Amino acid sequence: MKKCVKSIFLFIVTGGLICAQSPEILFSKGQEKIKEGAFVQADSLFNKALELDNTYAPAMFQLTQLNLRLGNMEKAQDYIREAVEIDREQYIDTFNKMNEINTSMNDGSRALKGGRFDEAFQLFGTVLEQFPYFSEAAYSMGLAKFREQDFDEAVLYFHKTLELNPLHENAQAAMANVTRNIFNDGNNAYRRGDLEGALAAYYRVLEMDNNFYRAYYQVGVIEAKMRNLSSAIESYLNALKIKPDFFKCWFALGLARSKGGDKEGALDAFNQVIEIDSSYVKAYSSLAEIYIGLKEYTKAFEVLNTATKIDSSYSKSYLLLGIVYTELNQFEDAVDNLEKGVALNPKDAKSWFRLSHAHNELGNCEAAQNAAREATDRKKNFGGGWYELGIAEWCKGDGNKTVALHSLEKARNDRSWRKMAEYEIDKINNPHKYVE
Repeated sequence: MKKCVKSIFLFIVTGGLICAQSPEILFSKGQEKIKEGAFVQADSLFNKALELDNTYAPAMFQLTQLNLRLGNMEKAQDYIREAVEIDREQYIDTFNKMNEINTSMNDGSRALKGGRFDEAFQLFGTVLEQFPYFSEAAYSMGLAKFREQDFDEAVLYFHKTLELNPLHENAQAAMANVTRNIFNDGNNAYRRGDLEGALAAYYRVLEMDNNFYRAYYQVGVIEAKMRNLSSAIESYLNALKIKPDFFKCWFALGLARSKGGDKEGALDAFNQVIEIDSSYVKAYSSLAEIYIGLKEYTKAFEVLNTATKIDSSYSKSYLLLGIVYTELNQFEDAVDNLEKGVALNPKDAKSWFRLSHAHNELGNCEAAQNAAREATDRKKNFGGGWYELGIAEWCKGDGNKTVALHSLEKARNDRSWRKMAEYEIDKINNPHKYVE
């Protein structure tokens, strides 16, 4: 009795396994995998169905379509030929059409090589109408449009190709080529100063490929240049979602946040830069500028000293050290660092102005005059340079009054320096008002 039950149980299990692995069920699962885009798994399931029943024509037909989708015409023809042998009436029409599309594809390729792009496009289009899953036809249509430089249309067909076959390497490369061309158009427009044209190009790139992080970055750069800081920040963040280690984007984000008054957010962005690339010296100076604004001089010293060790040729680090020492009334140290700064970058009017101020505070009138003249030579309308020159020329009453007043009048022409210049002019002209 036990043997009988055991035999019945084995029969049921075995029968269940056979049923579970029937060609029809495997075929159905394969169709589901195609809908999911899991083409490799679908191929495997259809082939397993044929292993169980090598006369199962529906699996052969699906493998025909699948290989057309994947661009493998030779395999597709093999499967449709086998299907015809099993059920000629059902599949002979498809077999004949596939022979025809070979001719059409070859004719289209010759037209493409001959520069007859419209003819090629029509031939490939006829093929795609007959076989909507044939990825190579969609790709060839895109290629015809690309050769015509109709990039928008080309992209539509390259997208279609990738919908049919996400692994189509030529379509992927073509898409990249189109977006790169348009991206370069945007860069050229930006260099010409055509910001609107550049933005339009970058947005076209993003319509084609929303993972093109450099386009988001360039949009951010232009929006920041146009003072649309919130838009710039949004674009930078979109780029960083795609490329989190894009340290130049973190740096640009820090600058935009700082300009927008978000100092904490800016500090976080600059620290991200350093975490990704500890040699990017500009991030240290940007951190220092924020710390100086917050009067956190110890932190400013720390990052600036690190910056000078990383790159001793970066002049801005010495300028900022000079500013910190000036804020702390340590003018001799300020002079030492500012002199290093102007030696590295003698064109920087701001550093010369700062150096002149430090010399004036130390009573080094001649040195202050020389530094101030360097500042005014480089930036003629900069009131700060003329102001320090006037102070140096007056030299607390030991200098030339006429020359000092002339310089202070020039400082007065700069609205930012007007009040300070007028105060010094009044002090020189009416010294009795300022007797302690």
